[in-house]
Amino acid sequence: MPAERKKPASMEERESLLNNKEKDCSERRPVSSREKPKDEIKLTTKKEVIKVPEDKKKKLEEDKRKKDDKERKKKEEEKVKAEEELKKKEEEEKKKHEEEERKKQEEQVKRQQEEEAAQLKEKEESVQLHQEAWERHQLRKEFRSKNQNAPDNRPEENFFSRLDSSLKKNTAFVKKLKTITEQQRDSLSHDFNGLNLSKYIAEAVASIVEAKLKISDVNCAVHLCSLFHQRYADFAPSLLQVWKKHFEARKEEKTPNITKLRTDLRFIAELTIVGIFTDKEGLSLIYEQLKNIINADRESHTHVSVVISFCRHCGDDIAGLVPRKVKSAAEKFNLSFPPSEIISPEKQQPFQNLLKEYFTSLTKHLKRDHRELQNTERQNRRILHSKGELSEDRHKQYEEFAMSYQKLLANSQSLADLLDENMPDLPQDKPTPEEHGPGIDIFTPGKPGDYDLEGGIWEDEDARNFYENLIDLKAFVPAILFKDNEKSCQNKDSNKDDCKEAKEPKDNKEVPNPDDLELELENLEINDDALELEGGDEAEDLTKKLLDEQEQEDEEASTGSHLKLIVDAFLQQLPNCVNRDLIDKAAMDFCMNMNTKRNRKKLVRAPL
Repeated sequence: MPAERKKPASMEERESLLNNKEKDCSERRPVSSREKPKDEIKLTTKKEVIKVPEDKKKKLEEDKRKKDDKERKKKEEEKVKAEEELKKKEEEEKKKHEEEERKKQEEQVKRQQEEEAAQLKEKEESVQLHQEAWERHQLRKEFRSKNQNAPDNRPEENFFSRLDSSLKKNTAFVKKLKTITEQQRDSLSHDFNGLNLSKYIAEAVASIVEAKLKISDVNCAVHLCSLFHQRYADFAPSLLQVWKKHFEARKEEKTPNITKLRTDLRFIAELTIVGIFTDKEGLSLIYEQLKNIINADRESHTHVSVVISFCRHCGDDIAGLVPRKVKSAAEKFNLSFPPSEIISPEKQQPFQNLLKEYFTSLTKHLKRDHRELQNTERQNRRILHSKGELSEDRHKQYEEFAMSYQKLLANSQSLADLLDENMPDLPQDKPTPEEHGPGIDIFTPGKPGDYDLEGGIWEDEDARNFYENLIDLKAFVPAILFKDNEKSCQNKDSNKDDCKEAKEPKDNKEVPNPDDLELELENLEINDDALELEGGDEAEDLTKKLLDEQEQEDEEASTGSHLKLIVDAFLQQLPNCVNRDLIDKAAMDFCMNMNTKRNRKKLVRAPL
C-alpha cells in the first residue's frame, strides 16, 4: 500500500476543532427519551410527579387559608354586628325601662297628688259636715228650750192691744203663709211681730199646712211656727189637729205627691224636735206616717227618696242614726260630732227597727232587679248573636229598666250609708260560650228565673216572628224560574196516568214481560216535543234539537266550574248572615242564580 500522506498540521488542527465543536453541539442538544438512560427517565418523571402534588397542595392550602381567613373575618364581623345589636338592644331596653320608670313615677306622683287632693277635699267636707251638724244641733236645742218654756214666757193681754189688728194686713199675712220661702224669713218675721193674729190662728194654721214647701224652706216654716207657739197658746194644738186631718185625707189619695209627702214628714219631725209638739204627740204622728209610707212601699219602693230625706235631715235626733260617712270622718280626722240627746234612745228604737225592715225589703228588691237585668242582658246578647240586631221596643225597654235599676241602686247605697248597713252582693255575670250559640237549649233545664219565656221555646215575640214569618219567594223571584217545577208536576201527573194504565193489565191478571216494561219506561222519558214532529221535517228537527242539546251540554260544562266557585263562596258566607235582611237576601240570591238539585243538596248539608 502506498504510504499515507502526512496531513499538514493545519489540517489536524482544523479536524480537532471540528470534533470539539461537534462534541459541544452534541452536549448542548437535548437527549431524547430514547437516548436517555432508563434511570434518568425514571428520576425525571418522579420529580415531575412530586412537583405537581406539591403545587396542588400549596394551592389547596392557599385556598383553605383564604377561606379560613374569609370565614374568620365573617365571624368577626358577625360577632361585632351581634355585639352592636346587643348593645343597641340593651340601650333600647334601658331607655324603655327608664321611660317606664319615668312614667311610673309620674303616675305615682299624679296618683299621690290626686289622693292628697281627694283627702283634702274629704277633710274639708268632713269639717263642713261637722260644723253644720253642731250648728243644727245648737239651733234645735235653743228652739226646743224656748218652745218648751213658752207657756211661762207668753205676753200678757195688754201686749196684743198695741199690735195691728186690721183685717187687711192680717189676711194679707195669712195668704203669705201659703208661699213660705227661706228668702222671706226676715220680712215674714217683721210682719208677724207687728200683727195681732189672735183671731186668725185657724186660718194661719191651715195656710201653713197647705203650703207647698221645698226642703230648703222647712227651716223658715219651723221658725215661724216657733214664733206663733211662743206668742199664742192655742197655736200648737190647732196645728196638730190640722196635721192629723191632713194625713187622714191623704190616705184616700191613690197617687200622693211625693214632694209634698217628703216635706210634710220632715216638717212634723222638725216641729217635734224643736218642742212645738210634745214627744208623745209628735213621735206618734211621725211613726204613724212613716209606717204608712213604708208599708205601702215594700214592693215598689217608689217612696224611697222620702225615707232617705227623713233619715238625712232628722234621723240623728228621731232615730239616733249615725251615718257611716260621719263615723268614718270622726275616726279619720278625729272629729267629735254632736250626740243624739234630744230624744231618748228608748223612743228612738222603734224608728230604727222600722227603717231597717224597710232597708231589708229594699235590698231584696235590688237583688231581684239585678237578677232580672242580668237575664235581660244575657238574652240580648243571644239575640244579637243570632239576629245581629235588637228590636227598637226591646232596646227601649232595656234602657228604661237599666235606668230604673241604676236609680234604685243609688238610693240603696244612700240609705245603707245613712243606716250604717252593708250593701248586698251583686255579682256580675260573665258571658259563657253557651250564650253565643245559635239558639236556646230547651232540653237542659235552667235555674228558676233564668228564662222567663211566655211564648214557649221562643225568647220573645221577635224571635217567634224571625223563625215563623218567612218571606214569600214567589213574590220576588221571577215566575219563569218555577217553569221546571210546573213541568215536573205535569210529568208526574202523566206518569200517574201511565201507572194507572199499567195497573189495568194487572187487574186483568196479565203479567207483562220485563223487556216490554223497560221499553215502555224508555218511551216515557221521550220529550213530548219529539212526539209532535210530523212529516218529512221530523229527522231535520230532531237533528237540530240534538245539536242544541249538545251545545247546551258543552256550555254547561264550561260554566259548571264557575258556578261551583259561586256556590262555594255563597256557602262560606252563610255564617255571616246574622240578621233577617241578610238571610232573606241570601235566599233570593240562591233561588235566582244557584237553584239546582245538586246545589240544593249542598245547601242542606252546609250547616251540618
